[in-house]
Amino acid sequence: MAKFCPYCGNPVKPNDKYCIICGKPLLADISKKAEQEAERKMQEDIEEAKKESKSKKEKKKEEKEEEEEISEEEEEEMEEGEKDKKKKDKKDKEEEEVKEVKPLPEEVKHQIELYADYSDLQFNKETLKKKLEGVSNMMKDEKYDYDFDYKQKVNIKLKAVKTLINELKEKEKQIESEMDDIFIIQKLNNELDAKVYQLKNLTRQYRLKKVDKSTFEKLKKKYKSTKEDIEQQLSDLRDGMNQWIQELKMEENDLVGLLKLNKGRYSSKEIQEDEYKKTREDLEFKLKKVRAKIDTLEKLTK
Repeated sequence: MAKFCPYCGNPVKPNDKYCIICGKPLLADISKKAEQEAERKMQEDIEEAKKESKSKKEKKKEEKEEEEEISEEEEEEMEEGEKDKKKKDKKDKEEEEVKEVKPLPEEVKHQIELYADYSDLQFNKETLKKKLEGVSNMMKDEKYDYDFDYKQKVNIKLKAVKTLINELKEKEKQIESEMDDIFIIQKLNNELDAKVYQLKNLTRQYRLKKVDKSTFEKLKKKYKSTKEDIEQQLSDLRDGMNQWIQELKMEENDLVGLLKLNKGRYSSKEIQEDEYKKTREDLEFKLKKVRAKIDTLEKLTK
């Protein structure tokens, strides 16, 4: 079955982790699987809570108290998780000046760098494929059959392009082996969706009197606490990523400044052409890497 990028609609390979057209990460869509897992885990929690419940007499007494409906406000709070999240984000922005941003964990930084390298690698692969097509067209030229020098020149180009393609494939395998199956923000979002689902389902089961009040209160508290922890982790990660973007943009400006300085030194004959070219190549390579990281971070924080 064909697979398409959910952002730009272009076809992608089943195992692609990144869309080579729009550059966005193809994060796994496991919402249905997560929902099933959340349902299973909730049933286990309910059974465990029932085992810890009070004696039958106390249960009967509680059953009388359970006739009351869950307040509309309580239900609305669970069903409007997104609204609460927006309010929380707004509050976080207001406190931004006094809030200390936690630096991104090194393993998260490493994954983002892998995403950036992977994206750059896919672009290079597509460029080489076009070059390979060009060489193939040269082989169809009549000169290829009778002009020895032309044939030799084409064969050298063909060998060089194929070598580069093979090198990129090896590098691609290496990067893929280090990349997580799913980026941490998407993983946390899936966990958050599971907790929201569990809260809604728990409420529904309580209203249908399939869960007693004691179990409901206990699990509701547990799920809400976990949900808040996940939301805090997501907030810390996004803050850390945004801070890293600002740091990288400062580094980008510094490199642009150094490129201009290098050009000025060459123009004023302060340095020789060889030194100028080598310095320019080094700075342009660093600049390309920094910009790739910025681009990847901005896409992953959307």
